[in-house]
Amino acid sequence: MAVLVEHDKRKHEILEKSLELFIEEGYEDVTFQKIADRCGITRTTLYIYFKNKREIFLWSIKQLLSELETKIMAQIDDESKSASECLELMFNTIFDSCEQNRMLFKVLLSYLTQLEKSGGNPGERVTRRVIRLQHRMSTLIIRGQKSGELKKHSVKELNSLFYNLTEGAIFRLAVLGKDLAESRSSLKFIIESMKA
Repeated sequence: MAVLVEHDKRKHEILEKSLELFIEEGYEDVTFQKIADRCGITRTTLYIYFKNKREIFLWSIKQLLSELETKIMAQIDDESKSASECLELMFNTIFDSCEQNRMLFKVLLSYLTQLEKSGGNPGERVTRRVIRLQHRMSTLIIRGQKSGELKKHSVKELNSLFYNLTEGAIFRLAVLGKDLAESRSSLKFIIESMKA
């Protein structure tokens, strides 16, 4: 049993160190050897855990998003808070994470561009990563509407509005290099406008 714990711990460490390396050097410039060097292991050992650089990158992103999702789910499930409070908390948590990982989004943008050039579908990749979050957000909006706290609007349209706000925030960070003060202000305006 101890071997499994060490195996998982080592894999987690590899992912953390790899993510740092991707952020420092960019997706294109990171090699499997550089990852092994950063982790203080051989390439052969690295192959025990991952088959290539792309797999490491995707697992690193997944690990980061899983941690964020866990935090957000706890906020959404907190029934002591109103639906509007949960929405604001959820998106401010997302915005905080985006600001803390600003450079990661530049790397992610580069990766998605490369994926598209090679015939992949970046939209499908992104959608798979956020579908559960969108579902939970819809549930939260419905909860607010049923309680009479939020106005009756199309849940699908509200979900799309929040998703687009988040995409815009990421674009502001990764491409324009701006902070998220305007995105946070827009979030507050949208939530206030939704209240009954």
